[in-house]
Amino acid sequence: MNLKVNMLTLLFLSLCTQAIGQEDSTSFEQFVGDWHGEGRFYNVNLASEVGMVRFTLRVTRDFEITGSIGNAEIIDAEIEVDDWNKGYSVRGNIEGQIFPNNEFHKKRITLLLKEVEDDVSIGDFHLANNFIFDFSMRPGELTIRKDP
Repeated sequence: MNLKVNMLTLLFLSLCTQAIGQEDSTSFEQFVGDWHGEGRFYNVNLASEVGMVRFTLRVTRDFEITGSIGNAEIIDAEIEVDDWNKGYSVRGNIEGQIFPNNEFHKKRITLLLKEVEDDVSIGDFHLANNFIFDFSMRPGELTIRKDP
């Protein structure tokens, strides 16, 4: 009897965890479209060296995401709910040189975005060489606006 109760409890908790953990794609709908914006690095020395950085983002109805940061392309990007930051996370790869005539180069980008309000989303960006841990990660703040 006790074994059956334990098994049923375990099964119930497993099903609840799966249901709670599923992402609702309708919350991603707010990001569908073309976006542009700019950001600045938190590191004062880097910010003064390279200045503001331009961003573009395109999110299709199928949630295919492309864009750019500076002169580099954002490819293979995906969006997901980011419970840790109470918003959304877009992760992708960077192809190309972000700043012309500058040795600065990163391979990965993470955008941490808040809910869209009046066609604007604010957040942070992280430029790194991997998605796990990178001592040389370069974070900054960003604001993107939906194109009309």
